[in-house]
Amino acid sequence: MSISYLKSKLLSSKAAIFQVNKNQIIWSNNYFNNLFNFLNEYNLKNNITLKSSKNNFYLNLKINKESISYCSQLLIKNNKNSIYKINDEQIKYILALKEGMECFTKGNIKFAVQKQYNLNNLSISGYEYLARMYLRDGSQISNEHFMPVINSNYQLNILLPNILQKVAIFRKEHNKEINWINVSAELLEAKIFYNKFVKLIKNNDLNPKFIGIEITESHKIISNKNMIESLIKLKKDKFLIAMDDFGSGYANIRRLAILPIDLVKLDKSFIFDIKNKYTKTLIKGIVDIGKSIGFSVLAEGIENKSDLLQAKKLGVKFGQGWFIGKPRIL
Repeated sequence: MSISYLKSKLLSSKAAIFQVNKNQIIWSNNYFNNLFNFLNEYNLKNNITLKSSKNNFYLNLKINKESISYCSQLLIKNNKNSIYKINDEQIKYILALKEGMECFTKGNIKFAVQKQYNLNNLSISGYEYLARMYLRDGSQISNEHFMPVINSNYQLNILLPNILQKVAIFRKEHNKEINWINVSAELLEAKIFYNKFVKLIKNNDLNPKFIGIEITESHKIISNKNMIESLIKLKKDKFLIAMDDFGSGYANIRRLAILPIDLVKLDKSFIFDIKNKYTKTLIKGIVDIGKSIGFSVLAEGIENKSDLLQAKKLGVKFGQGWFIGKPRIL
């Protein structure tokens, strides 16, 4: 299905809706005019396809150009020509990519740092470095939202050098805690990662034992072998390894058996639902597994005193969240 054909179907409605009719989609959304202009401007034609399964249709959008790598699959339900609402947040996210590409090219990224605490005595155990992209209108796209759309080359050549420079400056005043940085599973799979990363650490005069790597699994892992080899080398050099957002996406329990993990960061959804007795059982189970195979547990998303006390009661050793420490821009 060509870009010109889809574009010809666009109407002027502001509502983010579409209609399925005899295996075709008829758009009724102003947002998509901007989307197609974006695709054309950056010569990204033929990135949209329409695929079907037994009962549903899927709109696939794949972008892979320069520093941007993005894949989206929007479900289009087929049910007697009914009209369905599309994912508004995802559309806004896609449209931000045009301005985002300019930010990436110019390196227009700021960094925030968030404290992590030992929940037993509320002493600071570490700091997580978070990238922030600010658009011209002042709106912010956070680390967790734009990391999935940037490829490994951008991370390695632009993002990591900038973060490690910030770490080197920050550590002059905070030299006893662990500094945690986000590295995607995709980048860890790259054979050039280890040597270049270690060189960056040396160039910034950083001690590996105070550097932690949080594995963000925004991409499906292609080769466990490559990633494990990178992690084993990093462990030998005394770097610490954490699994970020455990319990969501690809960060699942199977990874704990095959990756050399020092810290498991529970996805904030666990804490948001911590009053649920089954969620409590799951958290306690993960803590017990950690004691058996050698990793600690950190709870993300501690937003109030009750969250803090509940997590501590379940044996969670570390925590972070707005109640105990909001991120601050460096």
